[in-house]
Amino acid sequence: MKNSLMIGFLFCAPMSIKAQEPVYFIHGFLRSSSSLKKMAKTFQKQDYETHLWDYPSSSQTIEEHSQLLVTELQKCVQHHKGEPIHFVTHSLGGIILRAALNHPDCPEEAKIGRAVLLAPPNQGSSFARFLNRFKLIRKILGNKSGQQLLTTDTFDYLGQFPEKLDVLIISGAFGYNPIIKEKNDGKVGVSETIIKTPHKRITVSCGHSWIMCSSKVIKYSLDFVSKND
Repeated sequence: MKNSLMIGFLFCAPMSIKAQEPVYFIHGFLRSSSSLKKMAKTFQKQDYETHLWDYPSSSQTIEEHSQLLVTELQKCVQHHKGEPIHFVTHSLGGIILRAALNHPDCPEEAKIGRAVLLAPPNQGSSFARFLNRFKLIRKILGNKSGQQLLTTDTFDYLGQFPEKLDVLIISGAFGYNPIIKEKNDGKVGVSETIIKTPHKRITVSCGHSWIMCSSKVIKYSLDFVSKND
């Protein structure tokens, strides 16, 4: 009888004091949620409730994508009222999050957690603007968010990140691109990732396309989201 009670207690007892805090993983342009699976699995092992959010990156504008994200976050809040929602984003994903957080219908829970932005082109990309010269590139990237990436000098017009949101920007510096006149990840310069609101910054020896797969970057991301201060 005692053994049966003990087994029942083990199965009913909570597995984590985090109570399954939600973390949204938002991929970059012309990528899919599978690009962040390795990252998400690491968070799952620490009992976070992970959401690999997929969106058709080239078929809508940044603002349209942000509306979809806000709708998704509103659904999440139904199960996590008053709890912080965390984010890990890659490249364009960070810009979409930025737009969503400034949307009038964005839930407050999304503005009080932590966000890790991997290689976000917050100040646009000088390399992308260079590529805009070529008709074939413009055709491949499309006339929605792809065009915005090719032509925008800064995404400050989308609004700033909320002051209550704790932000870490991880920039890559393992790239050689003569078009970008500074340390870069091959596509985005380190200074092009910065934002005006207070935030933490780390620069790593990674390229743009696979920065999210780096074990070091995954550890930095998890440590930041999990910190207790």
